[in-house]
Amino acid sequence: MNRVLIVGGGVAGISLAHAFTRKGVDIRLMDDGKNACSSVAAGIVNPFSFRRTLLTWNACPYYQEAYDFYTEMERRLQIQICFPIEIRRIFSSQEEASVWNQRFSDPSFNSFMIPIDDKDEQYLPFGSGKIKGFWVDAAFFVKINQGYFDQQGKLIPESFCSDLFFPEERRYRGETYSKVIFALGYRNKELPWFREVPVQSTQGEVLTVAWDNFDENTSIHRKVYALPVKKGVFKIGATYRWNTEELATSEVARKELLSKFRQISNDAVDVMNQEVGIRPTSPDRRPFIGEHQSYKGIYLFNGLGTKGYLTAPPLAQRFVEGLDKFQQESLSVNPYRFNRS
Repeated sequence: MNRVLIVGGGVAGISLAHAFTRKGVDIRLMDDGKNACSSVAAGIVNPFSFRRTLLTWNACPYYQEAYDFYTEMERRLQIQICFPIEIRRIFSSQEEASVWNQRFSDPSFNSFMIPIDDKDEQYLPFGSGKIKGFWVDAAFFVKINQGYFDQQGKLIPESFCSDLFFPEERRYRGETYSKVIFALGYRNKELPWFREVPVQSTQGEVLTVAWDNFDENTSIHRKVYALPVKKGVFKIGATYRWNTEELATSEVARKELLSKFRQISNDAVDVMNQEVGIRPTSPDRRPFIGEHQSYKGIYLFNGLGTKGYLTAPPLAQRFVEGLDKFQQESLSVNPYRFNRS
């Protein structure tokens, strides 16, 4: 009975699989390869919310815990998936520049911030600032981890069939599990048991471009991001289209991204590839993590949105360690919090 079924093999499901495995729990990870959001994502781990110059939710301590998760995986699997970078924010107003400078006096911000230098001031008319960050090679992360669990006989490469699941017994295809955790992203509505949880579909498109820019250690952000993924190659993203599950790329999104890139640079770029994914988001930008109201041992782990590569590893670890260590987070990520009067 000490076996866990995780349905969904993106960054959420993979983080859960590793957290359970470290606790000695036998897992099965099910994924049909149809939702490419975790692979399409740029994988940028940014501790800031630039719009209002605030720390993102639980940046301390999630940032360090996420970094430790990826670097430990690199050592164990003898791979490279995690790349430290500097993240440059080009200011859009004098007020934003002033608030940025004020943040240096706050220790919680200051631990991520890089002192202003002459190069920051070259971005006219209001300058720029930099913070510490890193990015994860998202497509390789998903591929290598699904392959890892497949080699161990723990990957089930198929779609979950609701008709074959008996939630009272946590039994699927004749196998009984101690826990069944659904981490299906925007496809949550396919599940009869968590359909009322408002996991939203937020489509995003990303370009891969050739750009003759020699700063290969800085991700530049204004309206869009320009992330260096290898010499002369950058990802530019991302668009936001709410309440759609369209998985075809569009010329409209391509033009939008290239137009917004002009806020960063007037250099010519050559588009090499265009990808689309659907983010699972929530009305308050908090995940949905918790047990079903009626069926014991049936859980939802979803809604990580644009910050999945930051939040998935620490949230998975807390979830697996038990509710005593998950108490603070569990109040704000309860799947049924919008149903309360």
